[in-house]
Amino acid sequence: MKLKSISLKLGLWFSTIFIALLLILGFILYGIFTNFLTDFIEQDLVARGNNHARNLEGQFTKEAIEHAIGMERGVSTRILITDSNHQILGSSIEPNEDMMEQINIKKSFHEGQILENDWQDHEYIVSVSPVGNDSGYVYMYYPSSKLKDMTFVMSLLSLITSLGIMFVAFGLIGILSRLFTKPLLSMKNATIQMAQGQYKQKIPVKGNDEIAQLGNSIQALGEQLQYYETTRNEFLAAVSHEIRTPLTYIKGYSDVLSKGIIDSREEQEEYLKIITKEVNRLSFLVNDLFEMSKLQVGKFELTKEPAKMNDIIKKIITNLKPAADRKELELKGEYKADVLFPVDVRRMEQALYNLIENAIKYSDKGKVTVISFLQNEFLVIEIKDTGIGIPEKDLTKIWERFYRVDQSRTRKTGGTGLGLYVAKQIIESHGGYITVKSKENEGSVFSIFLKAKSEI
Repeated sequence: MKLKSISLKLGLWFSTIFIALLLILGFILYGIFTNFLTDFIEQDLVARGNNHARNLEGQFTKEAIEHAIGMERGVSTRILITDSNHQILGSSIEPNEDMMEQINIKKSFHEGQILENDWQDHEYIVSVSPVGNDSGYVYMYYPSSKLKDMTFVMSLLSLITSLGIMFVAFGLIGILSRLFTKPLLSMKNATIQMAQGQYKQKIPVKGNDEIAQLGNSIQALGEQLQYYETTRNEFLAAVSHEIRTPLTYIKGYSDVLSKGIIDSREEQEEYLKIITKEVNRLSFLVNDLFEMSKLQVGKFELTKEPAKMNDIIKKIITNLKPAADRKELELKGEYKADVLFPVDVRRMEQALYNLIENAIKYSDKGKVTVISFLQNEFLVIEIKDTGIGIPEKDLTKIWERFYRVDQSRTRKTGGTGLGLYVAKQIIESHGGYITVKSKENEGSVFSIFLKAKSEI
């Protein structure tokens, strides 16, 4: 069975690690406890045996031996006393075969020591203490069963405690794994909703850790996708409108011309001018769309050749003069410097055309002025207008593709929101940059900075 829940997976991983650590800790504590207890018993046996040996020294009599044996009755330890030849003189316990083997070692002992401490395989832990100058020996015994009982009780208590800790730990692990994975599950649900087109999602995350940052990033991505979806729909509507209007003019006037429904030569020429104007309008729209598509796929290439920027500006002003005249705007150029510049002429014309046409489009009175001058190492081209201006809150957004400041004025003036985006990309691809200053109802100034090469 495959585990699909991340909280269950985390819970199992944490539980496995916890159990492994608990077992390791249990073995360590068990070893420490048994070693400590064994050492304590061994030291106690040697101390008791040495104490009896000192008491028997100088008075190694039957009465003294009986007294020593009597002192060990009613306690856990056992005592056995032999002479120097290892013959038993008295004992508080019936010697067994194991004891007899230890007694018959026939070895001299000069101080108290442990003879046997393997409590798991032998019946007693055994110590021996010599009496005087080889007068005899005092053997002390501690039953291994006592130690086994204590270790069993300790193990049982440890097991019960461990089980309790494990149950509490599993509960905490379950709660913590849910807390850890809850934001991830929220992100998963959010991405599913985003995949279905509901881009704007609210992900409940707190703090500033990696999970919170991921949640905020997904939320920001959704908002960005929603923004692009909205602007895309608005763009498609604007493009449809921009294309439909000139096509309607072209179709209508071409039908009139093809059917010969005209009164004079002058009327025919007027219709042809309208058709030409609308074709140019379509051409510039298609160029913007084409340039945008190349920018998006990284295929935007420049074909540069030396050209005078003033010549390019003059050409655009000449082309747009009729549009300015129709709105009774003064369109003029002020050429304070003439610089030979390596430039893609067609694309630079497109960028300047977009900027100057925008200035005319959003100005109802006054004038539009295009100024070229040198400033340090830059050729600066300023497009000044006395139009409606741009709200301060929109100044940083006007360079985004499809962005339009006001839908109502867009419907009035037309436009797809691509002009400034394409112009900025073209200027930056030439190694320059563009800035804007604007005040509502006072006008705007777009400034292009291009690094000058050589002055003519």
